[in-house]
Amino acid sequence: MAKSKLFPDIPNEIERYDPVLDDIVRGRKVVIDMGCGHGDYMIEFAPRHPDTLFIGIELQRKRAHKAAHRLAKRNIENFRMIVASGEDALSRMFPSNSADELHINFPEPWMRERYWKTRILRPAVLIHAARVLKPGGILSFVTDIDIYAAYASETMSRFPFFRNNYDRPYMVNIYEKFPTLFYRKMSLVRPIHYVSYTRNGEMLPAA
Repeated sequence: MAKSKLFPDIPNEIERYDPVLDDIVRGRKVVIDMGCGHGDYMIEFAPRHPDTLFIGIELQRKRAHKAAHRLAKRNIENFRMIVASGEDALSRMFPSNSADELHINFPEPWMRERYWKTRILRPAVLIHAARVLKPGGILSFVTDIDIYAAYASETMSRFPFFRNNYDRPYMVNIYEKFPTLFYRKMSLVRPIHYVSYTRNGEMLPAA
């Protein structure tokens, strides 16, 4: 299968039809940025944690291209980029128990209930996320939409292999700044909501 002719030169790209990431992630701390956009989160944290591998997942090739080049321009090497949907990448490419953190920052909320099946955070994706996260791994979700934060927390709470890290469904405005473009835009007009769950040691359903 040939690469797309649009934005073909994505630094550190791992293609969807490549084998799973066993050799790349083995023995490393791994942080997944699902829906990484222009890469702001990885640009902020990857240089601070040079021994951690940051893996960005982005559905739009143009965005992935921009994010990877922004990282490479700053001489950041501890990252990889996957152009795929989050569900596709998690289900097809990542080994079980391979990631320490999974971050979903400011995803499209798809407000109407009939479109909820399109949301990046939904039960089918959580099953894959639970398989990929190590026991003790963190799933973090950030949004400026209060009802999406409530939906995310309620959905995660249904699964016995996730444990809420807060004493309430979500926290609001707990950071003075957060390294994404959407935070810089939306924190000026709306509260920011944070959901955080830990992958516990419960057995997963059989595949």
